[in-house]
Amino acid sequence: MQFHTKTPEQTLRDLQATNHGLSASEAAERLQQYGPNQLTLRGEPLWKKILEPFANIFMAVLFLAAVVSLWHHALFDALIIGGIMLANASIYYVQRFSTERVLRALRKHDKLLVDTKRDGRQVRLDAAALVPGDIILLEEGEKIPADCRVIEAASLRLDESQLTGESLPIDKQADPVEDGAELYERTNMLYQGSFVIGGRAVAVVTDTGNSTEFGKLASLSVAPDEPSPVERRINALIAALVRVIACIAAAAFLLALYRGMDITEAFRYVLALSVSAVPESLPVAITVVLVLGMRRMAKKKALVKSPTAIETIGIVTTIASDKTGTLTKNQLTVQDLWSPDGERTILPALASSVTPRVGKTRDPLDQAIDNYLSTLRKGHRKQAAPPLLVLPFDQAIAMSGNVFHDGDKFYLAVKGAPERILDQCRLTQAGRAAAEKRLHAYTRDGFRVIAFAHANLATPCKSFAALPKHLSYTFDGLAAIADILRPEAAAAVKKARAAGVRVYMVTGDHFQTAFHIARQLGIAEQEDEVFDCRHMTGLSDAALTKVTETTRVFARVIPENKHRLLTILNQQQVTAMTGDGVNDVPALVGANVGLAMGGGASIAKDAGDIILLDNNFRSIVEAVHEGRTVHANIKRMVAYLLSTNAGEVLTALCSLAAGIPVPIVPVQILWINLVTDTCMVIPIGLEPGERHNMNRPPKPANAPLFSRFFLGRIAVTAATMATLTLGIYLYFLGSHGVDYARTIAFHALVIMQWASAFNARSDYESLWFRLRRFSPAFYVGLLAAVGLQCTVLWGGMHTILHTVSVDMTDLLFAGGCAFFLPILVIECHKWIGRHFFGKGHVVQSTFAAKART
Repeated sequence: MQFHTKTPEQTLRDLQATNHGLSASEAAERLQQYGPNQLTLRGEPLWKKILEPFANIFMAVLFLAAVVSLWHHALFDALIIGGIMLANASIYYVQRFSTERVLRALRKHDKLLVDTKRDGRQVRLDAAALVPGDIILLEEGEKIPADCRVIEAASLRLDESQLTGESLPIDKQADPVEDGAELYERTNMLYQGSFVIGGRAVAVVTDTGNSTEFGKLASLSVAPDEPSPVERRINALIAALVRVIACIAAAAFLLALYRGMDITEAFRYVLALSVSAVPESLPVAITVVLVLGMRRMAKKKALVKSPTAIETIGIVTTIASDKTGTLTKNQLTVQDLWSPDGERTILPALASSVTPRVGKTRDPLDQAIDNYLSTLRKGHRKQAAPPLLVLPFDQAIAMSGNVFHDGDKFYLAVKGAPERILDQCRLTQAGRAAAEKRLHAYTRDGFRVIAFAHANLATPCKSFAALPKHLSYTFDGLAAIADILRPEAAAAVKKARAAGVRVYMVTGDHFQTAFHIARQLGIAEQEDEVFDCRHMTGLSDAALTKVTETTRVFARVIPENKHRLLTILNQQQVTAMTGDGVNDVPALVGANVGLAMGGGASIAKDAGDIILLDNNFRSIVEAVHEGRTVHANIKRMVAYLLSTNAGEVLTALCSLAAGIPVPIVPVQILWINLVTDTCMVIPIGLEPGERHNMNRPPKPANAPLFSRFFLGRIAVTAATMATLTLGIYLYFLGSHGVDYARTIAFHALVIMQWASAFNARSDYESLWFRLRRFSPAFYVGLLAAVGLQCTVLWGGMHTILHTVSVDMTDLLFAGGCAFFLPILVIECHKWIGRHFFGKGHVVQSTFAAKART
């Protein structure tokens, strides 16, 4: 129901409640009907959780590979492939557990006791026992236990920043609010999770548990069951690979039969050939690279909870940043002072206006003024004496004040809304015009403005209502209040835009305040780049999509707006969302990468994929750099494995087509795939980033993993390997026989894998320049691969791998050709890419160019 549109009496009638509270029996019935005031979340069958990680293309291919290995009685190979499958499933289970922590955090509450009316008496109950219709009593410092409608209010002010993102306190009252008012405009409603920072209230509970606004976040915070953008690209590539392998297997089977091979032997050979085309070591390699990437990012104060978040943030095209606590410190400060009589008047007025601390919480405005004065007191300024009486904030006149005793006289110091205070002050026409001019200048710059005044009293008064009706005030001046910007935020925004990443600011602040902050940060330059989200409800998804193309700042945002906005952006962009409050949770989960601030709410940290432990926006740029390095390395690993595996398959197909004995037998192919490739592919994934990593725009969200030119690289590499292998094999076949030629071809093919690994260290940067960047992991992997191959030569593995002893001169000749010729061919391909296709050059995006102006 829209309780904010009803009067207190209508609300009580609709809830079948009275000012005396519910009876014990009625409360028990409602507790049975509505359940405890706790979040309950839908579960999922255990069998589905267990089987889900195995329901994808990659797992199906690996399962087929394991079956083929068992068919060949290669138990060791089957165990390795089975271990890979279990490792992938374990990673999924860990990720699933991390996601479910978000839901458990939403459900978890500290025990909260609330003053409630039951059977006409005031009792203290656990918040979990509250039901709709309960009458509760709230005072300063208390947390709102459920969604409530205000029945009575006395100078009531709430901090709703965790829900709405609004830094400033919100005034609450009991009068009805018009229909269609947004969440932050419903001044007669109290929402679970907010805090009372001033005044007191009597309220009736309207919603509990999942029905509260806080509870609705739970339904929005369930992560979509979708793979990451990088996973989608790799899955699409693997799906295409499966189709290609099926065609190759059919062609190879027909060729084998045509060449007179026995049908059973042909079938076994084709199965082994098919398995050789599958990059079995890729899942383990990606896992190792991501885990080590997580460790590197942890050293940079970025805690990664989901391994896939590292690779995803590397292709992020859009960062939607919350303002409060992310770009700002969520700490109000006095930014400027103005007084018609100068500093000597305004500073004592500030000191006299501060309300003394009462209870656990404090009005942020009083805290801001007190902090400002504390800084000045280091210069030995006099501190104001404690007030005789405190007049709480009165919504009717928008003021608060303190009464002081000065000898035999009394005086009142007030602060509040500038328009109201100016109306009460003795000012000349010129004086008022000067004050209004400064007021408009402050508001135009997005500041919250507070006015100060004082008046002499004949006798002390305990409330504003007791003051003389025509009391005349003396105007003391104005203070401009604003949230503090994080000092590193503007530079971080500039670096992100230089990297081609679009930056949005998403905030609950007013239009002008949002624009002023965005302009300081370099996010927006004109007011037409700011969108007031109060107009979002009437927009279709298509219209909102057009808005996102020209807008850089979204003001007056509520949690549902953030969730919808991220849904729209996710359709065409790879998004990262930053946040630190409860109101950010749905968007953190809905984004491709959720970036939570370490100093934020625990639920936001549970919802995020990456937690910035130092609350530093600059860490986002470092995370993007690390992510781009990891993503580029994963792409290189995939390219390396596809090119080498394709070379093996092409070698086998060409030998069948030519009608010659196959140069590589199945067990040798499996050795190369499971041993040699594994030693080299992980070091490729640990390569340091290229020099211009952060000076290129990210690829579009729907871009394939490889460009056509890079696919040509894979094809050229595979063709070179196949040509050299067959050439070397045929050279020795005529003079030394099949076994000798096959052994030389096998070793040559392994050495080609090493050469291909050197080429794979960079996409387009010359190998000669890349060698200057020393990579310990690469040379350790190379040493391991060489050592394992030496065991084949001299370790007594001839019987297992079907090899024979060979002359060292022949091996050196074949090995030299196998190592240097592939490097020469691929270096030529890189040179063509750099000089004729603009590959590897720094390409500045429009965002980068704009950021540099």
